[in-house]
Amino acid sequence: MTFQKLIYACYPATRRIISTCGGPTVMKRTIAIAALALAATPAWAIFNNGGFEANSFAGWTQTSGRNNTLLGAPPFTSASLNITPGGTFRGFIRTTGFTDPRAPTLVLPRAGSFTAQVNHETLAGGFMSSISQQDVITNADRDVNDNRLHVRFSYAAVLEDPGHSPAEQPFFFVRLRNITKSTTLFEDFTFSNQAGKPLLVGTGGYKYSPFANVDIVIPDADLGDTLEIQALASDCSPTAHAGYVYLDGFGSAIVGPGGPSGPVDVPTLSEWALILLSLGLGGVAMWSMRGRSPLKLG
Repeated sequence: MTFQKLIYACYPATRRIISTCGGPTVMKRTIAIAALALAATPAWAIFNNGGFEANSFAGWTQTSGRNNTLLGAPPFTSASLNITPGGTFRGFIRTTGFTDPRAPTLVLPRAGSFTAQVNHETLAGGFMSSISQQDVITNADRDVNDNRLHVRFSYAAVLEDPGHSPAEQPFFFVRLRNITKSTTLFEDFTFSNQAGKPLLVGTGGYKYSPFANVDIVIPDADLGDTLEIQALASDCSPTAHAGYVYLDGFGSAIVGPGGPSGPVDVPTLSEWALILLSLGLGGVAMWSMRGRSPLKLG
């Protein structure tokens, strides 16, 4: 679809205004301004519903499984996962007003109006829940400040600490892969009470990490490739203790820290923004025609 057709498809009212006010010349001016506006927004960036602002897991593949104890010894990696089918996906979308008594210093939602929680906070059973999504990385994911491609997100893991062996503890895992090239670009593994991890002491035997902002620089050679992000949280393998994670801001925009007035927004092009842009385009068309004919009221 050409950019002109996209403008027409998204903004039929704008098309009528442009056709009435000036035809091709005004259309060229409008397209140029629209292109600049859209190029400046991260709305076209990687991952659909990456901030969970749809108040759902729309766009995300949700899976579940049974944790059969991690393989090997720390440090654990994706090769340590020992998951078999089982259970059902357990996930929630948290919004303003939600607090987690097990992790009392976390400010939720992390960004925007919604944050995802993957896996249940108290109902254990030895199960894990996972979300994943594939998307193509494009120049829309290039940061204007350093001209490099980025994938960014924020997470905070909340893990009960029963004092099991490391391979049996509740854990959190996240990985970014290049599906096109079959390479791993980033992965992080955290199990409860892991040495060297900045885990805070929560309540009721839980430990949790403060929100961590992850910023992954993607090689220019990967431009146009399909990337996959996967994040999962798991109960302990002996089944009685829970582990879950809060996730937000998947995309290429910076996820800023929460301030005194609450968390910052992850910029997205919502339907309201589309409406406002449509009105703006119409205004451009009318402004371009000023002076050609007097405006008559009534």
